[in-house]
Amino acid sequence: MKVKDGANMRKRSFVIIAFLLLLTTIISLSLYSIKFSSANSCVDDTPLLNKTDFDSLNYMDTFDVSDFSGSTVNTIDIPSKEYISNVITVRDSDFQISDELLNQVYGIINSYGASNSFYIVSLEDGMSVGYNVDRAYETASSIKAPFALYVSQEVAKGNIDPEQKIVYKERFYNPGTGIIKRSSFGTEYSVRQLLYYTIHESDNIAHEMLHKTFGVGGYNQMLRNLGTKQLYLTSGNPWGFMSPRSSAIIWQEIYNYAILESEGVNFLNILSNAKYNYFKEVFPNIESASKTGFAKKDVVETGIVFGERPYIAICVANKGGNIGAYTQVVKLIKAMNDIMTEYNTYMDNK
Repeated sequence: MKVKDGANMRKRSFVIIAFLLLLTTIISLSLYSIKFSSANSCVDDTPLLNKTDFDSLNYMDTFDVSDFSGSTVNTIDIPSKEYISNVITVRDSDFQISDELLNQVYGIINSYGASNSFYIVSLEDGMSVGYNVDRAYETASSIKAPFALYVSQEVAKGNIDPEQKIVYKERFYNPGTGIIKRSSFGTEYSVRQLLYYTIHESDNIAHEMLHKTFGVGGYNQMLRNLGTKQLYLTSGNPWGFMSPRSSAIIWQEIYNYAILESEGVNFLNILSNAKYNYFKEVFPNIESASKTGFAKKDVVETGIVFGERPYIAICVANKGGNIGAYTQVVKLIKAMNDIMTEYNTYMDNK
């Protein structure tokens, strides 16, 4: 009997251990899922690095794009550029990507197993390199840059008072990224504060407060004037869809805004010091301005890289809001900078 009892005890112990291991695995997977999924079905901008991580890497408040006074406004006709679908296409230059690098980039694209796009536009001369630049994706938090641009430009025109107070109400609540969600309902924020939180903190509530307060009529008209085909919003949906081309058009406008207005310089500098910036993860010593997005269906990086020749850089991957899409975007960011490195060498040797 003792032998049998001992065997039964060992069997029960084994079952208990197996159950605990299974429970631990389930909890770990659940925590991982929570990290990369949103409590809001429309958008998930949960960053892969938190504030402490970025502070420890000296990413915070160390970049300054400086004053663009005296620079020439860009007139690159991004809307009319033509690209070949599913082909890495160079436009407005005799530059050719080396076979070795081209094969590497196609390898990155083809090994991914889902939709991905990238777009480069040289702000110096309009040379561009695009891959599926008109494919539509969820905007995620990248939408905050164009909508905040509209509000900031209205401030510069005198149409919006930057000190206008907007009350944080329960209908604005969003569980995603940002710090306003820690505030009490009834807290007042100025337009200028909301613009800063929208860009620097990628604050979902700040974005929704601006969206609900100022509407989409003027914003959508701005997009029509610029010639974008995506990024349009409705009064009920502050997120929408983007394409690399439409985002590139917006970033040229942001660049020009910094040339023309002091408010534009301030706006671009906030973007250059945004808390979440995947460019700075790949090349932290090159100045950049960025608005990232991390959504249920894709990961987005949009912005300007201020290297030897400043360029607009847009890349998207849509295997879902997970580590795979993020890793693909990081690979594309490096690939874009490698292309620009070859382009700089080409231009220096002309």
